[in-house]
Amino acid sequence: MTSKFEITRRGVLVGAAGLSAAAIFPGSTVLAADGKRVVLRIAKQIQNIDPPFRTGVSDGNVIHAVFQTLVGYKPGEFTHVMDAASKVEQVSPTEIAFTLKPGQMFSGGYGEMTGDDVKFSFERYLHPDADGKVSSYKSDWANLVEVRVHDTYSGSLIFSKPSPAVWDVAIVGSSGAIQSRKAVAALGAKHSQTPIGSGPYKVASFEPQQGLTLVAHTDYAGEKPFFDTCDLRYIGNEKTAQLALRAKEIDFTELSTEAANEIANVAGLKVTKHPSLRFIWMGMNMQRGALADIRVRQAIRLAVDVDQMILAGYQGDAQRLNSMIPPGILGFWTDAPVYQRDVEKARALLAQAGVKTPMTLKLTILNEPSFQNMALVAQALLGEAGINVEIDQREAGTYWSSGKGQSGEELELFFLRFNAVVDPNFNTRWFLPDQIGDWNWQRFSDPQYAKLHEESSVNTDKDSREKQIIEMQKLMDASASMVWLTNDVFAFGAREGLQPAVLPNGNDWQMRFFRQV
Repeated sequence: MTSKFEITRRGVLVGAAGLSAAAIFPGSTVLAADGKRVVLRIAKQIQNIDPPFRTGVSDGNVIHAVFQTLVGYKPGEFTHVMDAASKVEQVSPTEIAFTLKPGQMFSGGYGEMTGDDVKFSFERYLHPDADGKVSSYKSDWANLVEVRVHDTYSGSLIFSKPSPAVWDVAIVGSSGAIQSRKAVAALGAKHSQTPIGSGPYKVASFEPQQGLTLVAHTDYAGEKPFFDTCDLRYIGNEKTAQLALRAKEIDFTELSTEAANEIANVAGLKVTKHPSLRFIWMGMNMQRGALADIRVRQAIRLAVDVDQMILAGYQGDAQRLNSMIPPGILGFWTDAPVYQRDVEKARALLAQAGVKTPMTLKLTILNEPSFQNMALVAQALLGEAGINVEIDQREAGTYWSSGKGQSGEELELFFLRFNAVVDPNFNTRWFLPDQIGDWNWQRFSDPQYAKLHEESSVNTDKDSREKQIIEMQKLMDASASMVWLTNDVFAFGAREGLQPAVLPNGNDWQMRFFRQV
């Protein structure tokens, strides 16, 4: 059906107000000019650098700069290379053997990395800590029974069942960070802000709500990082970050596509864009009021126009997504339904559900331009179907907690994005029943979905595992609690001469490989 509201050009743009960068960082100078220091803007605060209790991507990027993993990724690629290990081998479906490189030293005088440190680090995920807290990333090491240490430098990871996801989810990820047993015991809670690692950088200072400073770890056994100092500055407001980049107060930042287009021709700056694995959708709380009726959710799905929304949000740079798993990942649902707008049918479904229109729903969003623009379009489109939408824009701190705990029970509509990895079960697990109150903001609960997730997580047959992942997406689709939007587009702004290193998912920064050219 033709809508009364239609995006015909790149016209719905929402700018966020911001102070000048000079006002925020008075007296700052050009920081990367001598090749010794680089300043990177982070959009989300760093909260906990203790790997099992990290809170998100910002924490994870610091973890990868401070700690080593058995296996790492090449710069800018999802290609495995040895890191702390000289050899890692899948010797059976339930055993992975490793041998460490000798001479890898933890900072702070905590000695050489050993197999016992690997055991300590990985087994931390299996049990609550001293305060009874369980890691939110416990599932990264699903089915791990123990780490058996053979000698100083070698050991084996022993699993109760095959775990095909463990390579890209845990071993290469932040959950594979190898910590010093002695340091964690000695530092206690301090380890969450000033951790001890054996990687290329160490934390020199940490200021909550501001950022932190990394300095090169002189005893690091691998290739030294190009920059001696790497400053991470928290700037939540993107407009402020854009001004800071223009004013040479920062050297690198993620940008919205709108902001990237604005500065694409600014002298001394360069802009890059590329697709990501990060998936974005409009979710509905299945347990909240009228949204508990599937007909209402189906009506909302038919009342919006995904193509118009992503055009407004990404100005033609992003592609439509029709299911959870993006192209290029095992389980991509090639023939997923592509819902087209049908206002008459949406109104009929609302009437069948006994909804008196106009009804009012709150749409909670992160206050970023892409979300703001898409929300305005959704508001107009849903209004035509008899649904008034109140847009609740939130800063990052309150937004990311809005679906958790008691506030999650009151949530209605929302835009959400998740950072994907190359293994599908990492992506599917956040929609399990045990994630309700944490990351399952839809409060989607399907026993068959949970069963398929468990089965696919241990399935080493690629073809049958792919079918299981697709079946899970069909169950999500049947719930009508998610309107898939896009895989997002990552846009970065950097000072000329800075060569960043970012993995293809767009959100994992390899700060050890940033350099000046």
